[in-house]
Amino acid sequence: MSHHYRINGSMIQQYSGKPVSIIGTVSKVHPSGNVIDLETSDKQHIVVRSSENVNVESGSIIEVLGNVDNRNQIECDMIVAFEPEQTANFDMDMYNQAVMLFQHYPQDYLVNL
Repeated sequence: MSHHYRINGSMIQQYSGKPVSIIGTVSKVHPSGNVIDLETSDKQHIVVRSSENVNVESGSIIEVLGNVDNRNQIECDMIVAFEPEQTANFDMDMYNQAVMLFQHYPQDYLVNL
């Protein structure tokens, strides 16, 4: 079982080389089909790279599990794409506040795969 740290965009540099979980809104899927621009819960913009083509649309809320590389991008292991009805009432700002709180107790709020 692998553990991923829940982070937001401003925390990405602190987790270089580590497995992370990050939730955000898809800003753009590049024409290659395996690169996503993601707006994180704290309104940062990061790049997510996948070895496979991803099937997500701009505006979708997704969770990305992967490792932060030396370019402060995420090398994706898995993407969870939420259905619009699942995220209709999702409060991204409230989620971001929770992520910041998780940093005080990182061992208690790991995502397990």
